[in-house]
Amino acid sequence: MNPIAKYFLSRAAIIAIVAVPLMFFINALAALAIGLLASMVVGFTLLRRQQLAMIEHIDAAAQRRREEKQRLRAELAGDDA
Repeated sequence: MNPIAKYFLSRAAIIAIVAVPLMFFINALAALAIGLLASMVVGFTLLRRQQLAMIEHIDAAAQRRREEKQRLRAELAGDDA
């Protein structure tokens, strides 16, 4: 599974786990706000490995784009690289 999707789904699950039970006692918007804050706090510790995997995935994609751009520019310039 894509690390970005995995991280997003984990973050959404944390929000749901916190917000849904709170919705029975307080306003739904307030419960979602508390769930979002809890996701931010808990995500720093529990999702650290997933966050690093997501960052590596994004960096690798950016590196591939940079290399492709350099290759295309070299072709346009007439280099045989």
